[in-house]
Amino acid sequence: MATLDQLKTHIKKAQSVFDGSAKKADDPKDNPEVRQKKKKLKRLQRKASKMAATAQMVEEKKKPKKERKKAAEG
Repeated sequence: MATLDQLKTHIKKAQSVFDGSAKKADDPKDNPEVRQKKKKLKRLQRKASKMAATAQMVEEKKKPKKERKKAAEG
């Protein structure tokens, strides 16, 4: 499984590929290649977000329940 740093490099590369293909296309919304590149970019971004959120939840679970409840309320 890829680490968060590896995903960030993949996202940068996918973003540049998407930008390049969008500039080349006449109509980027109707071009299937551009749509495919955009899908890949979005998928990688979701994966990175999920990893970050999971790490945050692990850190949150380390705290006692009362502290977690206080932080959520105020």
